[in-house]
Amino acid sequence: MHKLLNSKHYGVLLPLFSMSSKNDWGCGDFNSIVEWASFVKDIGLDIIQILPLNEMEPQSNCPYTAITAFAIDPIYISIADIDNLSPEVNKKINSREFKERIKEIKKKEFIDYAGIKRIKFEVLWEQYKYFYDKFLTSDTIEKKSFDDYKNRNDYWLKDYSVFRRLKDVYNWKSWTEWDEEFKNPRSQKIEEFIRTNSFEIDFFNYLQWEIEKQSISAKEKLNSLGILLLGDLPFMVNQESADVWSRQFDFSLDLESGAPPDAFSDEGQRWGIPAPNWQVQMQNNFEWWRLKLRKFEELYDIFRIDHMVGFFRTWVIPKDKTKKPDFDILDPYQQEERGRLFLKTVTSSTKMLAIAEDLGVIPDYVRKVLKEVEVCGYKIMRWEKGKDGRYIDPSNYERLSLATTSTHDTEPMKTWWRIIDRIEKKSFLEMIYNRPIERLPKRYYDIKDDVSDKLFRANSALVILNISDIIGSDDRINTPGTTGNHNWSFKIKSDSKKFYEKYMSDFDFLKKRIKEISDEKSDISN
Repeated sequence: MHKLLNSKHYGVLLPLFSMSSKNDWGCGDFNSIVEWASFVKDIGLDIIQILPLNEMEPQSNCPYTAITAFAIDPIYISIADIDNLSPEVNKKINSREFKERIKEIKKKEFIDYAGIKRIKFEVLWEQYKYFYDKFLTSDTIEKKSFDDYKNRNDYWLKDYSVFRRLKDVYNWKSWTEWDEEFKNPRSQKIEEFIRTNSFEIDFFNYLQWEIEKQSISAKEKLNSLGILLLGDLPFMVNQESADVWSRQFDFSLDLESGAPPDAFSDEGQRWGIPAPNWQVQMQNNFEWWRLKLRKFEELYDIFRIDHMVGFFRTWVIPKDKTKKPDFDILDPYQQEERGRLFLKTVTSSTKMLAIAEDLGVIPDYVRKVLKEVEVCGYKIMRWEKGKDGRYIDPSNYERLSLATTSTHDTEPMKTWWRIIDRIEKKSFLEMIYNRPIERLPKRYYDIKDDVSDKLFRANSALVILNISDIIGSDDRINTPGTTGNHNWSFKIKSDSKKFYEKYMSDFDFLKKRIKEISDEKSDISN
């Protein structure tokens, strides 16, 4: 069993993009997370759960359809913390005019991804040109360090940076529409392209180098505070990704991944992402996944496997509309064996603790395999019911689980409480208070602390609260099945210090109750 499961952990779901700070440029960055980690420690928690950080294509804000499974989005770079910052860049970003531009971006209700990228890339190009002229045109310590970084990360970085440059050259046209010789990442034409575009390609290498330094520094600071970082590794990547372009053999390009019809969708879901070629991925021992784990264990202590059931059986939708969607394999035994093989492979390939997102319609064998391989699944408090229809008391959850009130895809508890009927409210409160309920509170805020207290006492090894549920707000991260600025754009309107001051009573309760529960367990063990 993983060493982190030997003790209980409490955490908060708080996307990095939501972590506002005094000096951010419109969304949280690697400097912001260090500030927020101190806040998290002060309120008695030891885990920060974030969403995927992978680079997204222009005009997109969904972190689950990234253009790379490895590169981190440059929007998370803290410009002021870049090594060897150009004096001209430093002067520019501290000018009144530039600060006004940032202020306008930060004033917007939602995160302006396009605006942030525009202003950051403007400055990053200036910084790169300065760094290139000063350090990369001669034999310097900085050049050696940069070259070492590229060599260490060659297993993903070269393909990514070449792809990223080609995307700019083709004005973000689909790689399937590029000139034929550029569709093949191993063609002679690509090697010629690398030689003639080395300056521009190295720009993207440089950004990822700076990101690595800042992200590793942030993780070290978090760990020194006793804070663990729980990251998210998406099930798949965008069709228009460096991974699909460079590892076409790992994907079934004539199929898309999705979800089968259910009570919420008569036609099922079409995600617009390619289906894995599981036959090839099993033959190469899930190399793509093992490489992702190698990359992200530099940053994460715990990782979430998105769409766990998809590794057992994948709902595939043929691009040929004369063919019907179906699961890629139909035999339950084969489904179980593939999922087991995947989990055993990835968990033995990393020192990180694995958490499986096993929500939705899940065959029984999935949770059987999770238990066998000692991987935590999810327990969503409002979804956990017994065969009799009653809510299950969290004290009866399996130890090998992560208990929570909400995920990034669900409405916060405040909204849920408002929309459920009286019978459901009564049933839920009878579980919370362990007694019959006659009178119902009108506001979720009136029961918020009791709900949190109940969850804290879960038997689960990990307990995570959505930041919105801690303060009793209805701010939502994502609404599945919809698009627009309201998704993936939730941001806290103040820095961590002011946020704590505003919701001091909520956070003080949290800290006090966690300490009381820990003390109770300590007394029992003694």
